[in-house]
Amino acid sequence: MLPISRSSQVSFSLLSTLFFLLCQNKAIAQKEVVRSEQVWLQSYHEAKVSEKWMLLLDGGFRWRDGVDDKLAYIVRAGAGYALTPRLRASAGFAHLGGYAGEKVIRREYRPYQELQLKDQLGRLNLSQRLRIEERFFDDLAVGVSTADFNFRFRYSVMVGIPLLRLSAKNPDRRLVLNVGDEVFINAGQQITHNVFDQNRLILSPSLQWNKDLSIALTYNSQFASTPAPEVFLHSRIYWLQLRYNVDLGKKDRQ
Repeated sequence: MLPISRSSQVSFSLLSTLFFLLCQNKAIAQKEVVRSEQVWLQSYHEAKVSEKWMLLLDGGFRWRDGVDDKLAYIVRAGAGYALTPRLRASAGFAHLGGYAGEKVIRREYRPYQELQLKDQLGRLNLSQRLRIEERFFDDLAVGVSTADFNFRFRYSVMVGIPLLRLSAKNPDRRLVLNVGDEVFINAGQQITHNVFDQNRLILSPSLQWNKDLSIALTYNSQFASTPAPEVFLHSRIYWLQLRYNVDLGKKDRQ
């Protein structure tokens, strides 16, 4: 039997995953689908505090039907540990709020754990992430606080394709196209028809200014389940993402 390289295994896994998700999207599209347009703004920050440890922070806001109708906010913080140069384990906590008009009617408290694996396939950058979330909900829509809980499993795969180098003096300044997918699966006693939660198909041109700063204008085609069985929500999401990394312990290690 001929040996199979790690790159070939990763490539096969990537293609198989994308094929499965495309078929899944096609099957969902044959159900009753409600359409929506959304605008998201999110900022991600990573602070390296030692050779292995890093702090993670992000926050954002979401609107529907332009920017006049508030949809949700999210704030998330955590810590990561580099198990190897390619593999990172992280854990943290997120808080979200969902709006009806100007009023927050649903709050979510979300601990999470994740593994992130990064690979280089020639000139392409491959990133895979598995995240487990424990979701606690506080629903205020009916005027009386009601609590719900479920698990959610998320798997994402993203390929970075370098398109153009923008500076001869700064090789890190370039234009990159990120393409990927993320699938969300629910689990728990309160989960009935909505085991499938959502799927995000991502197309993200990104301006990488340097190794620490990048900005991306992302298109997210998102299919999501709804409280009604056999009814899905398809959202076209325009997502502005800012990423900034800082190395707090760099001077101590020099």
